[in-house]
Amino acid sequence: MLHISKWERQENASRDKLGTAALNLCKVAKSTDGVHSAKFYWPNPNMVAFVVEAETGSWGIGAEPTGEAMKAFFDLGDAASCVMDETWVDASLGQKRSDRAG
Repeated sequence: MLHISKWERQENASRDKLGTAALNLCKVAKSTDGVHSAKFYWPNPNMVAFVVEAETGSWGIGAEPTGEAMKAFFDLGDAASCVMDETWVDASLGQKRSDRAG
């Protein structure tokens, strides 16, 4: 699964604070079992975008976050607001789920 989100910098937060929070979130994600990769990008000077590739249930809404992950998300939330959050299912998992429906 791909977990894709965009976070827009809050006016009271520096770009340095946003970049540091983004880097820390990626480090925490990469240290999580089942996460294959975690990267962030700057679509513009006031926004970061994350792409986290992970096994089902190891990251995102279906996962139980560690204390370290929650701290990283809270630090990110202090610097930015989430403006987009999506989970993309790969084709094989999507087909398996579709087949279950009959």
